[in-house]
Amino acid sequence: IANALMEKEISVRMTNFALILNDLAATFEGKNEYISNLCRYPLLILDDFGMERGTEYGLEQVYNVIDSRYRSGQPHSRGCAPVPRGRKPLIVTTNLTLTELQNPQDTPHARIYDRLLEMCAPVCFSGENFRRESAQNKLNRLKQLMND
Repeated sequence: IANALMEKEISVRMTNFALILNDLAATFEGKNEYISNLCRYPLLILDDFGMERGTEYGLEQVYNVIDSRYRSGQPHSRGCAPVPRGRKPLIVTTNLTLTELQNPQDTPHARIYDRLLEMCAPVCFSGENFRRESAQNKLNRLKQLMND
């Protein structure tokens, strides 16, 4: 999706919350501006959602980013220019199951997950772990090189 949009010269931002939290920690005074910049992209992709630090600060910042994107289609949203709802999509990849998203462990997670489930259509991908397969292929090549 991102590649197809970029071929049409539409801006896409792909990041993860580990990077976002690091950036926010480095920009103490510019947090609202940083989050506002994330909302400006026509497509925001958040990779590996749920793998970020589980601290109170981390959860608060995850909520701020998700809520700002959620409100980006509404007038008077925090830091995001108003646009018609649905014009600024969000894609989130996660290893969390749909059941985990639908049954959050506490209120802070519920606030985040409720917004995500409203904004995103869950799609379950199953299959072999490509990283594990890639690692096995590298190991096999190494063994072959060692035997030769």
